[in-house]
Amino acid sequence: MNAPIRHHATPNEPLLSLFQRMLDEMEQKESVEWDADTGTLDASIYHDPAIYDKEMARIFKRVPLCLGHEDQLREPGSMIARDLFGLPLLLVRDRKGQIHGLLNVCRHRGARLVAGEEEVCRKGALSCPYHAWTYDLDGTLRTVPGAEAFPDLDKSQRGLRRIPVQVRHGLIWGIFDANATDIDVASFLGGIDDDLAAMELGPHRFYRQHARRRKCNWKLVMDAFQEFYHIKRLHARTIGPFFLDTKSAGEGVGPHLRVLVGREGLTEARQKRPQDWDMRRDATLTHMIFPNTVIVYHPDYTSHLGMFPTAADEILFVHTMFTPHEPQNEKEKSHWDRSFELLDGGVFGEEDLFISEQIQLGLKSGANNDFLLGRFEHHVRRFHSHIERMLKD
Repeated sequence: MNAPIRHHATPNEPLLSLFQRMLDEMEQKESVEWDADTGTLDASIYHDPAIYDKEMARIFKRVPLCLGHEDQLREPGSMIARDLFGLPLLLVRDRKGQIHGLLNVCRHRGARLVAGEEEVCRKGALSCPYHAWTYDLDGTLRTVPGAEAFPDLDKSQRGLRRIPVQVRHGLIWGIFDANATDIDVASFLGGIDDDLAAMELGPHRFYRQHARRRKCNWKLVMDAFQEFYHIKRLHARTIGPFFLDTKSAGEGVGPHLRVLVGREGLTEARQKRPQDWDMRRDATLTHMIFPNTVIVYHPDYTSHLGMFPTAADEILFVHTMFTPHEPQNEKEKSHWDRSFELLDGGVFGEEDLFISEQIQLGLKSGANNDFLLGRFEHHVRRFHSHIERMLKD
């Protein structure tokens, strides 16, 4: 049965306060969001392999990372394989509905259980193609052909290796440390946890996903979603006309960021009661969840973006669309298909990722030893300051 159609979530107090600040922007000649200071970023942070190695060890293998929506693994036996941070990962929903993060490596001779990547498939069990050792969907070793050849085998000690995963607000979170035993997503999210509850992502449905590798550093793409100086310029032919120029309100929440960007119809919101402000239609709410997740709340669907570094100058960019319900007619399906193509191919692919690759191409030329950050780009400076602190720990 489809979830009820509901595009208007009830915002919590921090989001209401942020919305009021954004409305105040309409009255200002200078933005209340402007920072008095400017600054620079050392260009080497985007291409130095030593910095990249530290980021992997001290950030990406320490904190919970968002891997998508649980609805992608809708039925028991659903699984998806993806290599991330040197780990061949399987996300699997077992027969009881529990989702597990398992390493895609047989505990006998190390062959992969699922050879491909990205595609969701369904299996009743996991069987190694080499010697047919077979595992339950929760990773427990079930059968060993010719078991008499392993008289000392303790099956309970030869289950698949796992990483801690947790489903919260419909999203799958995992820690990419094979030695980690627990995960606390709510504590990691802090105040963003309440935001995600208010935006009601749990009942949403997985609609489409596109994963691709692009030649740029992961931080270049994250930077693009933490300043809005570029929207009317880089996105002039796509989404730019829907937004006001540099009218936004944002604030840090621990290492994370919540931002509202004013849409063209924002002036009408002044006539509404606060409880009727719409975080999707009057403005666009975006969450930057440290280090590599962006969630964008469009008027009637949601984009989840994952920036997964594969090298100092390469990224696996995963864009997933969630919808409030399955399309109920051909018109709605056509609308969401067009929206996905516009964002995925036009906005993200031909604009955000394109410009990030163009920057990456010039990094080693020496043209810029550092990059200038203006008063509109204070969220970018804050993001990099938090990275610097973690790399020193």
